[in-house]
Amino acid sequence: MFQTITSNYYHYYKIFAQSDIMNLYEGSVSWIIPCEGKKGPSIAFRVHLKEESAETELRTFIQGIREGRVPQIWHITPDTTPDNMIDIMKKNGFQDLSEDASAPEPTMSLHKNDFIPYTEENSSVICHKVSTKEDFKSWIDVVNTALHGWEMIDARHYFTWVESNHINIYLAKINGVAVSTCATIQNGNTASLEFVSTLEQYRRKKAASLLCSCAISDLLENGAETVTLGACGQSVYLYERLGFQKCFHNIIMKYNFDED
Repeated sequence: MFQTITSNYYHYYKIFAQSDIMNLYEGSVSWIIPCEGKKGPSIAFRVHLKEESAETELRTFIQGIREGRVPQIWHITPDTTPDNMIDIMKKNGFQDLSEDASAPEPTMSLHKNDFIPYTEENSSVICHKVSTKEDFKSWIDVVNTALHGWEMIDARHYFTWVESNHINIYLAKINGVAVSTCATIQNGNTASLEFVSTLEQYRRKKAASLLCSCAISDLLENGAETVTLGACGQSVYLYERLGFQKCFHNIIMKYNFDED
């Protein structure tokens, strides 16, 4: 299961490179980073260093961080090597942001047989798959506002997601107002649920539950057997009600320039 989850994380990060304003680097450490002068997510992941040279290699990457070529934030998953990578990173100026979090952020998985669809009669929530630039712009606005808190992505550069065969974008509206979002990324018989967000003033109206249930149902109908996601805060309870189970906690490391 760990391999499936970490592979889905990789596919999630990789979709950002479909934009012409993002770069993807793949190697012993992979990462995404915006092109010079552009905005977007910046994170390193899929860390596989050799035990005998891990510290030496890490110091090379740290030099890249200082020069702005390598992300300052690193996502550490159970497949990271060597096994003591976190200790090596702390020794070399990284901080484990997970230690300061008010609650651990779990990765969760759902097997198709455990799915509990959410339905609600006479709901005012209308869920649908995004296909137009207008609805994608609405989707982007909700994601940036409710999930990221800044304009991390834009409709013009990321519309390729809507046109992709393995990415599906979903939007929920109440009285014609876009209020909740999610997306799915399918890779064969596995998939991940991403970008789950709801505008603050429309929370606790079951929009996210209905939308996620709709998206998962589509995945299962399309042959997916396992769905994974990264959860945080109150969203954990939403996913548990749909049948998801916790697998492991995400660990996010950040290089501290104060150590220079």
